[in-house]
Amino acid sequence: MNAPVKPSDVAGATRREVVVAATLASGALLVGCSPGDLLSVGAKSEFGAFGPFIRIDPNGVVTVVSKHIEFGQGNHAGLAAIVAEELDADWSKVRVEQAPAIAKVYANTGMGVQGTGGSSAISNSWDQLRKAGASAKAMFVEAAANKWNAPAGEITVKDSVVSHAGSSKSATFAELLPDAAKVTPPTTPTLKDPKTFTLIGTD
Repeated sequence: MNAPVKPSDVAGATRREVVVAATLASGALLVGCSPGDLLSVGAKSEFGAFGPFIRIDPNGVVTVVSKHIEFGQGNHAGLAAIVAEELDADWSKVRVEQAPAIAKVYANTGMGVQGTGGSSAISNSWDQLRKAGASAKAMFVEAAANKWNAPAGEITVKDSVVSHAGSSKSATFAELLPDAAKVTPPTTPTLKDPKTFTLIGTD
């Protein structure tokens, strides 16, 4: 396990700086953590605007970076489902990879260290990953609204496709990624009503 996260480790930066740096460095969009958390580990251009919990590659594949290890309990599938649900991603294009050992970013918030145990993976990541997925979705919605000159409230997302019924326009995550990377992520993204879940709670 790594050392606990300390408030004194956190540095400040603008979201725009981190978004642009991440886009230039990797061509991918990452969300989920504050810019200060990222800069505290000297990884301004390695991670993304809100942190390294979600990566959306240029081909549209969504990778969930899991801070919890998988050793037969199935938490990787559960963690991926949390993100995919809020992001409305195509489940067939969702992947999971293990997070590197960086406690300042990937700490288990209940333990204060980077570790997995006590059946805490889902409960510990529930709010964090829901917000990360919802934030990424909001960025794609805003990007589409700006590009198509349409109200954001009329934009829908399903299976990694962003659509506007009024103009019959649609685009995949891959197609909108460059525009979405320029959007400032919302600080309080709107989460789904659990009654509308299509992945969580299913087989």
